[in-house]
Amino acid sequence: MIVIDASVLTNLTVYTDERGTRASEAMSRDTEWVAPEHWRAETFSAIRGLTLGRKIEEAHGAKAIRRIAWLTVRSAPISPLVPRMWELRNNISAYDAAYVALAEDREATLVTADARMAATASGYCDVELVG
Repeated sequence: MIVIDASVLTNLTVYTDERGTRASEAMSRDTEWVAPEHWRAETFSAIRGLTLGRKIEEAHGAKAIRRIAWLTVRSAPISPLVPRMWELRNNISAYDAAYVALAEDREATLVTADARMAATASGYCDVELVG
């Protein structure tokens, strides 16, 4: 099992270059993926930002949004993670803390394309940086 964050899922759904390839390769190493239940909204937000910022064309963004639906990422409830997320509040953002708390809880590796998150999270759980 791996805990997969929204940066990897964004790269997987948006890019066909090295970023998309690295995301796909990381995910192919395990067949069981889990993420906090907000992962779809966070991935949607990232794709929306890329579209609004004109980093990708609107049609490409719409296609990436449709790809979110076929991802077989298991959604983990956030409620049981909230106490640990609170403990992490001084060092990690709320959204990132959910991924870290989940990785700790499942004793799983957190896979991210976000170097800053990887650096912070590595003090709490195993991390694989793919970005």
